[in-house]
Amino acid sequence: MNNRRLVNYIALPILLVAAVLGLYWVWGMLFLWWLVPSVMTGQTALVFDIQREDDPILFWAVAILWAVFGLMMIAASLFPTYAIWLV
Repeated sequence: MNNRRLVNYIALPILLVAAVLGLYWVWGMLFLWWLVPSVMTGQTALVFDIQREDDPILFWAVAILWAVFGLMMIAASLFPTYAIWLV
């Protein structure tokens, strides 16, 4: 089993536990994790793959949305009093 597959098998139960326990920061980190390679490669996915050179407006809209979601999830964990407004 290669490293990428192993990380996926480890990440799935961690994300499930985070969802059950309401650990939003874990999901926030995942959104930010998706953002970095998307911006670097110019390819992201929504329902289907989106290429930055073919559809730059949609690409950047999705990238910004992932960044906002990631930061919101982390902020919801850091500031639980305001979590209802963030998530």
